[in-house]
Amino acid sequence: MKAGHASHVSAATLICQIAPGSAKKGLCSSHPDHKIWRDSYKEEMDGLLSQECFDIISEEEYQVLLRASGNRAIPSMCVFTIKRDSEGKPCRAKSRIVVLGNKDPREWTKADCYAPVVSLPTVRLLTALAVQHRSVLKQGDCKLAFVQATLPDSEGTIVKPPAGCPISGPNTYWKLKKSLYGLRRAPRHWYDLISKILVSPEIGLQRCKNDPCVFFGTLLPGKPPFYMVLYVDDFVYFSPDRDVEQYFETALSNKIKVDFMGEAEFFLGLKFDWIRGDDGHVDCRISQEAYANSVVEEMGLANANTSPLMTPFRSGFPVDTIPTVDMSDADRAPLIAKMQSWLGMINWLTQGTRPDLATIFSLLASHTKMPSPGHLDAVKHVGRYLKSTVDLGLMFTSRRNQALESYIYFPLNESVPLPNGSTAPELTGFCDANWGPQDASLPSSSTPSRQVSLNETRSICGHILFMGGSPIFWKTHKESRISRSSCESEVKATDECTKSIQMFRNVLGELGLINLQDATTIYNDNRGAVDWSNTTSTKGMRHVNIRENCVREAIHIFNEVAVAHIAGASNPADIFTKEFKSDAIFRSLRGLLLFYPSSFNFSGVPR
Repeated sequence: MKAGHASHVSAATLICQIAPGSAKKGLCSSHPDHKIWRDSYKEEMDGLLSQECFDIISEEEYQVLLRASGNRAIPSMCVFTIKRDSEGKPCRAKSRIVVLGNKDPREWTKADCYAPVVSLPTVRLLTALAVQHRSVLKQGDCKLAFVQATLPDSEGTIVKPPAGCPISGPNTYWKLKKSLYGLRRAPRHWYDLISKILVSPEIGLQRCKNDPCVFFGTLLPGKPPFYMVLYVDDFVYFSPDRDVEQYFETALSNKIKVDFMGEAEFFLGLKFDWIRGDDGHVDCRISQEAYANSVVEEMGLANANTSPLMTPFRSGFPVDTIPTVDMSDADRAPLIAKMQSWLGMINWLTQGTRPDLATIFSLLASHTKMPSPGHLDAVKHVGRYLKSTVDLGLMFTSRRNQALESYIYFPLNESVPLPNGSTAPELTGFCDANWGPQDASLPSSSTPSRQVSLNETRSICGHILFMGGSPIFWKTHKESRISRSSCESEVKATDECTKSIQMFRNVLGELGLINLQDATTIYNDNRGAVDWSNTTSTKGMRHVNIRENCVREAIHIFNEVAVAHIAGASNPADIFTKEFKSDAIFRSLRGLLLFYPSSFNFSGVPR
């Protein structure tokens, strides 16, 4: 089949902005948008029929099959969806016929149904690699993905059409020949099919053993490699050579129905903005502005007063010191519902493009089981901060990130050598930890004494990884057991950073993009932790758990990481470990990771 752009049913003229809950309702002539939803339903059915997904059988034929197998027909439904563009405007009325897989009488294990999906850090990694090669990510979409795979004879299934289906007559059933959305093994069947196609001799890719949704290979002799990541039926890809990309597009189009959409603009909820400089350099900004605005509206803060200088933290009100209020279960239930809903939305931003929200999200998430009104107020404060910064995003550039280098490597004229003596580090880690309660960092005679909970005394550890000067991974968490010293908490943070680096080294090494004989540098601002990692032990650290010795093993046995010291004022991981008492420091660190649209024509100096 040849590639082409599908003619979707437009949602621009919808009267009702809420999709119908069933086919019977959406297709009824009394519905104000019934014509649009009928066209959308027909589009879906035409696709299924063109793929020969099923045979329509009569009631008599179904009864014969029922007596032979004992498996009753599984009901189905139509899910109507209003697709929106990167600005949140309705652009497509989409119908999806789905089998109620929970009604399947057969028993399947998790292993039977498992199908991998790519993670957001891997997408950011591919973006960084494309930009480093001065290339742009392209995007594709496999059409009707789950109905491409042929069902094995052992999984023969009968489906009852959705109630109100105008195309399949009354008292008819569908005998499936191919997989269909909703079947419990449909994702597995699709992944097996697409991976076989990608690694077939006609295309010639390899599947990454360390990340099964990453495919790579040299498709044309003498040409640069090709890289892609797969998320169910959507994928992004690039090669430094356009001929290689065109070869892949033609080869895949000959195997499966696919829509190639050009430069990646919107993928996994992330908006990509690309700029090609006259000097050949490429910049890419990734953001979630439309989603951030929807979160603000959901929290009822669209008209809230905000300041461009605010942070997500309330100075003087650490989250862990918010008092617990005695409430009945009935009174607390609405607080729990709002906390879980709002923090769930904030978490998606944290995972995608907003590392500045990671610490406050982690602190508030630990109170979702027993929140008080004060905790909800803290979440609302995060919402107001989000309203003032909805257009912040990650920046990837093929230029040297001079702002980052000058801030980190040359603070106060103190020269710190770049990893491996290079001028633009490939993969670099920074880690940090805040020892003890948040309000104990700067004790003073005026600080009132109070009883401190065990949870407060657990240190917050955080780390961030940069690829070519761009952030690709970050993590913040509270330690599971209290550290006896700041050195011990920093060792735990170094261990977590080492784990993340090993994960990325496994992928990059398999792709042939790094030399595994060279160690990856981790910077930490605690001299004791750095010395301990390099085996200079002290009596006070002999109790440290065996797990943390993995850092020493990674250094001295496998040469995977090298732990080096960095000035505390220059450590970008500091943003993941504390509720800042200095808003200026927070904004300074945030400026190393996130950029406003006004600074999109990247010159090395963040706003």
